[in-house]
Amino acid sequence: MVRQQFNKSQSLKGIRVLDFAEVWAGPFGASMLGDLGAEVIKIESFPRRSLTRPIIEDARVADGPGPAYERTTSQIQGNRNKRNIALNVKHEEGNIILRKLIENSDILIEGFAAGVIEKLGFGWEKIHNINNKINVISMPAWGVHGPYAGYVALGSGIEASVGHALTRGNNSKDIIHIPGNFITDATAPIQVVLASLISLNKRKITNKGSFIDLSQAEAFAWHLVGPLGEWILNNRETEQLGNSDKYIVPHNIYPTLDNKWIVISAENDEQWQKLCLALDKSEWSSIEHKWSTITGRLKHRNKIDNEIKKICLKQDSEQIISLIQQCGAIASPIVDAPGMFNNLQMHHRNWFKAINLPYLGERLMPGFLWNMQPDSPNYEYRTEQVGEHNEEILQELGYAKKEIVKLYNKSVIGNSYAE
Repeated sequence: MVRQQFNKSQSLKGIRVLDFAEVWAGPFGASMLGDLGAEVIKIESFPRRSLTRPIIEDARVADGPGPAYERTTSQIQGNRNKRNIALNVKHEEGNIILRKLIENSDILIEGFAAGVIEKLGFGWEKIHNINNKINVISMPAWGVHGPYAGYVALGSGIEASVGHALTRGNNSKDIIHIPGNFITDATAPIQVVLASLISLNKRKITNKGSFIDLSQAEAFAWHLVGPLGEWILNNRETEQLGNSDKYIVPHNIYPTLDNKWIVISAENDEQWQKLCLALDKSEWSSIEHKWSTITGRLKHRNKIDNEIKKICLKQDSEQIISLIQQCGAIASPIVDAPGMFNNLQMHHRNWFKAINLPYLGERLMPGFLWNMQPDSPNYEYRTEQVGEHNEEILQELGYAKKEIVKLYNKSVIGNSYAE
């Protein structure tokens, strides 16, 4: 396949990042550094596969030819802008290769459970002795120290353990809801970028690298403003309100005539008046009506929701949304993935990028978290295949072609997984 050519960002030009993490949080953080122009090398696990590279076809795997592990959504979306070396670091020669990469890198990102990277021979002191200017971001679920330090956890375990799961559901008797997409996997990559930039700036002052102990649980807990505030300030546990808000009525989702769902909210009395006008129910906002104030609406939450639901079920979603918005109140459609890809605003801003993928051809891929003018983030590499840059990277380290062949034969490196 001919590589697509893009204008590489220059913001982090000259910075080399080693992505030694797996799944989503760490890898996507590394991808964002690549978006900014850093040279990112993915240390692909070999011969053990990453969790994002299944052998058997499952719901994550796109239809197409080629190995299933090259067609998974999480692998493709979380690993752009990297070169890939599939390396057996448990092998003595693989260990040597990783040391050589560390010698010439600025940042290493790893997300193993606490203690694992030390067992591989690459704890902070060892890495710092190899290269005292490298910054290491260690991001196990619970951080490097403490009674939970050695526990392994993905987003589901983190969100449950810090209290997010208990904020979901419609009431205290409802089943606890864990979403399919974990918010921790969205927040942690941004923390990786922040920690990387801070450590690079600090290195300009000290001329030495830093060790960043990034607990994903702690980084996510700060986003639970409501539950934390309720307990810290009021000594109250969080209520399960589903799509409702404790201090706003209405604040919910409602079904429409065309079998879709929409969001409607009125955050204050002025918005409530505009919503009532749109729904042709001006009497609800008249001063003598019990729903005219937020205090009254909070007392009659269920009744208000039921009345709005009746109105919505008589109109198509676009019709009622347009009417509410024209009156200056809050309404929005709830869209699925195809709906997002048809979003006119995102297309106008060229957020989606048409990228040629191995085995799958051209696909629209998600864009970047920010635009910057000049020098916006861009794709330099689409997500690479297992070991796609083995030879290129090893030759840069001084390995001859004959030596690289021997490394393949010894399974120190590879470019495919056993099926």
